Amino acid sequence: MSNKHEARPYYLAICGENGIVWTIPLSSKVDKYQAKISSDEKRHGECIFYYITRVKGRQSAFLIGNVIPVVEEYIKKPFTIQGVPFVIEDKADIKKIQSKLKRYLTMVRYGKLRPAIDILSIERQLINKRKNAEYLV
Repeated sequence: MSNKHEARPYYLAICGENGIVWTIPLSSKVDKYQAKISSDEKRHGECIFYYITRVKGRQSAFLIGNVIPVVEEYIKKPFTIQGVPFVIEDKADIKKIQSKLKRYLTMVRYGKLRPAIDILSIERQLINKRKNAEYLV
């Protein structure tokens, strides 16, 4: 996906089971997503689709509802600062994002949510490809 010529991080990568890496898009349009979070919280009491926190000193929105499964071979490179891969250090933020992702994926798996992209089909294809690759010569 377009990423302003790779000048900023586009995804947060969270390693899952079976070698799947769940990639969560980041957005700088915090006001837009804060409004969506407020709306969801009023209607449902919580919002699992978005999470806002500071990344590299600025507020960023994690678009959990737009998560995409990949395997490591599809990741071009990590986002680095002075040659060091950038890692979100706030354990509370990591825990909240992982919790929202887990709840989101559970709802998708049980058919309670239908994402615009069939992420479960992509996940199955990636797992099958990985398993079949073991038998290729």
